[in-house]
Amino acid sequence: MNGEISATIGAPVQAALWSFGSGLALLLLLALLPAVRSGIGRIAAALRAGRLRWWQCIGGTLGAVFVAVQTYAVPLVGVAIFTVATVAGQTSNALAVDRLGVGPGGRRPVQPVRVLAALLAVVGVAVTVSGSFGDGGISVLAVVLALLAGGGVAFQQGVNARVNLESRHVLATTGQNFVAGTTLLVLLALVQYSRGSYRPTSFEGVPWWAWFGGLAGIAFIAIAAWAVAHVGVLLFGLALLTGQLGSAVLIDVVWPSAGHEVSAVMILGVLITFGAAALAGWAARPRRRTRVVAAR
Repeated sequence: MNGEISATIGAPVQAALWSFGSGLALLLLLALLPAVRSGIGRIAAALRAGRLRWWQCIGGTLGAVFVAVQTYAVPLVGVAIFTVATVAGQTSNALAVDRLGVGPGGRRPVQPVRVLAALLAVVGVAVTVSGSFGDGGISVLAVVLALLAGGGVAFQQGVNARVNLESRHVLATTGQNFVAGTTLLVLLALVQYSRGSYRPTSFEGVPWWAWFGGLAGIAFIAIAAWAVAHVGVLLFGLALLTGQLGSAVLIDVVWPSAGHEVSAVMILGVLITFGAAALAGWAARPRRRTRVVAAR
């Protein structure tokens, strides 16, 4: 949805601002509900009491940074390399985020099987998009920024889950996330305006279904804030990745005009990624505890 608006109006930052801004407008209406207001109040109380730090409440800015980096990097290195770089950054930083206990689920050890799952995910994505790699030169700066942006997504998921633990309401958590992201995108738009690169655009020609990116973003942030507390950042990220790749291939099979022709290599890449998620899930399964009865 966001990509369709960006391609139609030719202004990625403004498209992202619409997505964040429309989502924020809906969340402000939902904030009229007593349960959501109570959740917002609990976030403020946690900040005052020191249970939450200020930097744990700006996860939404990392989503905005991701959009800005995407705008800069994709024209230089292409979608395929950008995707692989961001997945590499996300999976590797997910290991660090879980190990440091950034999320509310506590510290999760960096086991060899978890490292292997992260590496398999990167390989799977690389294989899936291998047919899209171009022959042009590579911008090292763009690739590095894509790696950092992907790492920021993993950190965002961890801190959002921590905020959700305090708010006890996913819509309150999602609201503060959208406030932070919208604020940063407004600042980026103001910088563009001051430099003379921001220009009014027409939204004419945008299909009706593309206007609901903000609503989809609310659902995504809310689900992530809840799920990460239960499965950790790495496993959630790999499950998310398999859903993205599997859905993308399915769309290309059912609706070929929407993408590239599905090949055996793409299917292989998706299966490798599924295997990575299954491996991470196996590593995260609850262990049986053997009861030892002491004989008297």
